[in-house]
Amino acid sequence: MAKKPEKTAAPKPTKGKGGMLKLILIILLVTLVAAGAGGGIAWFLLSGGEPGQERPEPVRPAIYLPLDPPLVVNFQGSGRIRFVQVGIVVMARDQAVLDGVNRHMPVIRNNLMILIGNKIYDDLITEAGKEQVRAEVLEEVINVLGTRGERTQVEAVYFNSLVMQ
Repeated sequence: MAKKPEKTAAPKPTKGKGGMLKLILIILLVTLVAAGAGGGIAWFLLSGGEPGQERPEPVRPAIYLPLDPPLVVNFQGSGRIRFVQVGIVVMARDQAVLDGVNRHMPVIRNNLMILIGNKIYDDLITEAGKEQVRAEVLEEVINVLGTRGERTQVEAVYFNSLVMQ
């Protein structure tokens, strides 16, 4: 004998409000997850990378100190005595360093006069020679500060005038 198919219960009609509420909750949940992910990505990118990395210190503005008055030095050139007048400016990014330069200005000026006085005309006439003298002046300023217990973070020295006669 053949069996009669069993009757299955017809699904009960659902209320329209419950389905709409679920849809709103799902949309709200997806929106919150997307906003959280976007915020996390933005924080990661704007914070400078990986958690263990340190951000570099921002570069402080340069502070300049002219060594006034300009140095006037005599030196040997082409068999006769010549003169050079050099205006020098010291650059650092910390006022405490320039305060140290001011405290020891007599020693710095003395050593620079000796340094420049030992040069010859041919050393000072070329651009490469001037750059070499500038590097030696920077080294001497740092040396004077270091031997007197001052901070030595002088970044550069510049010639703001250079007149030879």
